[in-house]
Amino acid sequence: MLILFLANVFGAEYIVRVDSMVLGRVRTSFGKNGWVSVSELEYGEKYIVETRTVYAASGVLAHYEAIFRTRGEVVAKIVGTRRQGTTNVTLYAYNDSSRPAVKTFAFDNPEIFIVDNNFVIPHFEMLLKNPRPVYQILIPQALFDPSKTEKASGTATLKRDNQGRFIFSYEGVEIRITVDKDGIVRMEYSNGIVVERVKK
Repeated sequence: MLILFLANVFGAEYIVRVDSMVLGRVRTSFGKNGWVSVSELEYGEKYIVETRTVYAASGVLAHYEAIFRTRGEVVAKIVGTRRQGTTNVTLYAYNDSSRPAVKTFAFDNPEIFIVDNNFVIPHFEMLLKNPRPVYQILIPQALFDPSKTEKASGTATLKRDNQGRFIFSYEGVEIRITVDKDGIVRMEYSNGIVVERVKK
């Protein structure tokens, strides 16, 4: 289970806020089992998203798993794997904890990049380590909502502004990313959310 990998010492911590209102924190680390990220966020109620991501040498996904908890209970899980150029994503929804609803999706693009929408910093770190003007991306959480399935994967762009910041854009959302020698310092979303590093 993912919880076994959380013994790693967290290497960086970020705060998530809108103006002065804090929405939560994100902690990340890298170890022999890949990138681990834990997002503790509150949108009406508190939830925790624990992810582990392993990348191939090319920077694309090799293995990804995410566990979602509210009130201490697992409410959903995602497992993604890439084999022979195909990325398979399986969703588990625990409406009935004894028998989760399960759906699997397959994506044939061999260079698809995963971008978790719970402020999983390592996913953006990997994008910036493999900079290119256009990416094919996958947002696995969007697959839970049938109305958003079509936008769960598509084409994103990356460029730099005159201040040296990266600008990542997808489906009308822009993220301005500031980096230093240690990685991502700040992410400013066009909807007003700011993610900023507070410890490295």
